[in-house]
Amino acid sequence: MRLARVQASFFQIWLTSLIRMSILIRMVRTRTFDPSSALTSAVELFASKGYSETSMEDIVRATGVSRYGLYSTFGNKRELFEQALERFAEGMGKQSFLRLLEPDASLDHIRRIFDERVSDMCCLEEHKGCLFIHTAMELAPQDDEIRGVLQKFMKRMSKAFSIGLESAKELGEIRDDVDVRAAGELLTSTMFGLAVLGRTGFEAATLNGIVDNTLASLSG
Repeated sequence: MRLARVQASFFQIWLTSLIRMSILIRMVRTRTFDPSSALTSAVELFASKGYSETSMEDIVRATGVSRYGLYSTFGNKRELFEQALERFAEGMGKQSFLRLLEPDASLDHIRRIFDERVSDMCCLEEHKGCLFIHTAMELAPQDDEIRGVLQKFMKRMSKAFSIGLESAKELGEIRDDVDVRAAGELLTSTMFGLAVLGRTGFEAATLNGIVDNTLASLSG
């Protein structure tokens, strides 16, 4: 009996050590990847396929990170998606939009934002998806939280455009009768409309023409 207890105790110690070693190995593995790069890959995947059509296995393949590494760093699929949404928002010309908040912002600065977005939409033979468009069509109608995130972002974009337009008005670049708040919402709608057109394969020249006409309607 004593020998059996000793053997059982030894086995328990061995098993515990094995489990701890396995956990340590997994923890080390999670540090062998760059979370920022993995999140960028997830953004591109979600933008291309949408939330529902993207499986965890797809994410594992796209990022090269194990399920354990993904869960321990980002959480579950929904939590990873929300972080991808924030990253996508940051990548949509954040610095250029901040430039609109400065006192000397002009119509040229607004145009530059559209140039950046059109260039991004049309820079690949296989046109990039827009994560916001996918999300607005797929999740927002039935998900209050996601809808709130999108609306908050679009309101921030409209506000930045409105502030930039007010500065442009003071410079005499747009008409005095232009309602900058409504015009800011118009430019935001145009931005997302361009994303839809870019998604369906319209060329940069067509998208730039839309931008030209939209801005001309404010200054003409």
